[in-house]
Amino acid sequence: MKENVVVRVGKERMEMERKFNGLITLGDADRKLNAFKRQIDLIHVWREVNYKLWKHNVDMETRKRYVNGVKGILLKLENSLGKSDLESRIKKAEKALNVFVEEMEEKGYWRVSRFFRKHMKSILLFAYKKLGRINIPWHNNWMERKMGEIAKRMKNKDKWSERGAENLGNLLMKMRFEKAIYESFIVEVMKLDRDIKWGVNLHL
Repeated sequence: MKENVVVRVGKERMEMERKFNGLITLGDADRKLNAFKRQIDLIHVWREVNYKLWKHNVDMETRKRYVNGVKGILLKLENSLGKSDLESRIKKAEKALNVFVEEMEEKGYWRVSRFFRKHMKSILLFAYKKLGRINIPWHNNWMERKMGEIAKRMKNKDKWSERGAENLGNLLMKMRFEKAIYESFIVEVMKLDRDIKWGVNLHL
């Protein structure tokens, strides 16, 4: 089963994203990001925990302990995506997160509890979608790094056009997340036999 996944790497694409239906977006918890479904980058989840606890004047060691607790729950779930009992593991992870949320509320850390109550479905979407054999990346660091390289080249001597940079960004996403489409595109462009082993160096 297949659904479109958009990796959000910049606010300049938000207008384009609003025009599409049925998208799953992968990015941070930016409230301005409007999409059919959203997977919050898990790295941003524990960054949010750390930041919101800091806003509550929680000391660094305590913040680290809570962040590691959330990280442990989510990474354990991510490592369980291939297990036959995935559904029960999702419920176990969600229960553990709800216990964490209750603790945050009891201690008065309402920023943290509000974040999880609002975004719980978006935090666990990657696991629920896996039940339907849909793979969603749990972070977008790879794409952020690639887009950063493209931005640097546009500012420096390469003088890439905006359209050229966007085309390369789309190609990189196909290469990373829709490899079959990417390979058929390369075969058509380069007019190679599908059985030939090939590689493309994008210098990124």
